[in-house]
Amino acid sequence: MKAAVLYKYNEPLVIEDNVEIDSPKSGEVKIKVEATGLCHSDVNVFEGKTPVPPPLIAGHEISGVVEEVGNEVINFKPGDRVVSAFIHPCGKCKNCITGNENLCETFAKNRLNGTMLDGTSRLHFKDGRPLRFFLGGGFAEYAVLPQTALTKVPNELDLRKIAVLGCAGLTAYGAVNSAKIEPGEIVAVIGTGGVGLSVIQMLKAIGAGRIIAVGTRKWKLEKALELGATDVINSKETDIVKTLKEITAGGPDVIIEAGGNQETIKMSLEAVRIGGRVVLIGLPPTTAEIPIRISMIVRNGIRIIGSYGGRPRIDMPRLIELVKLGKYDPSALVTGTFKLEEINEAVKLLEEGEAIRSLIIPR
Repeated sequence: MKAAVLYKYNEPLVIEDNVEIDSPKSGEVKIKVEATGLCHSDVNVFEGKTPVPPPLIAGHEISGVVEEVGNEVINFKPGDRVVSAFIHPCGKCKNCITGNENLCETFAKNRLNGTMLDGTSRLHFKDGRPLRFFLGGGFAEYAVLPQTALTKVPNELDLRKIAVLGCAGLTAYGAVNSAKIEPGEIVAVIGTGGVGLSVIQMLKAIGAGRIIAVGTRKWKLEKALELGATDVINSKETDIVKTLKEITAGGPDVIIEAGGNQETIKMSLEAVRIGGRVVLIGLPPTTAEIPIRISMIVRNGIRIIGSYGGRPRIDMPRLIELVKLGKYDPSALVTGTFKLEEINEAVKLLEEGEAIRSLIIPR
């Protein structure tokens, strides 16, 4: 099959047609990929900031059609239209069986190894050389995924339009859920990429009060207003902490940091209201650290919440329902569609801040 392969960090992807994909094993599903969204988390892999060993195939916002199923797959059959979550729960570990499958321990052990839940890969070159993947390997014509990561898609929804549910949508849903936002609360969203703009749509859907979008690109801030933000702040033009505290009379009740930037994470902790919550969902490089004024956190009773996506089997069907009801529009995030052979162009646009989500179409 054809795939975009990363051979070395910080080098362009290479389009190969000498990749083979094995049949799915027990509990796994092989899908024919319709579209895969390009996310900053993929770029972190390409740059070695998320150090999955190459050679590998990235791409984790995947939609497609079931081609083949392994043993013990009971909910899917060939021909089913599906979307995949970037989280692949094992369904058996302590976190999975207690309702926290987004924190699956088995998945966590294999995520950076670039392997399936059993520690092996279904991908290899025709000459037998091993090939890894990042959270699905959607930048290819086919992908093998655990059935626990998949959700059926109704016929009325365009598979290309909902591909980004797999990460941007699921991460945003999990963040809003983790924050336990009450109607009318003031919420600031730091970052106006695919995840941040998804958070804004969901905040509007649940009845948050003022929704303040913070970003650096004027056109993305304008998009934030279109999707439900009530206020926008360009962080290049003003002091974020001072401005947030001034316009909210003390700071937002909740700040959701979706940029994964060390500087804006620190600012979020300083700008939130006394007794407020800071939800961290942006992913900086794995080695990133920030200094924290501990006395400020303690005296102000600030709660720092790490949120890693949503629960695929519980939250993805709810996301699809939001799409059907018109309360969440994933297609509003898509700023371009590219053939697999054009993927390096799409990566460049994302790195330069000129894209929100690009769809990569393998055929």
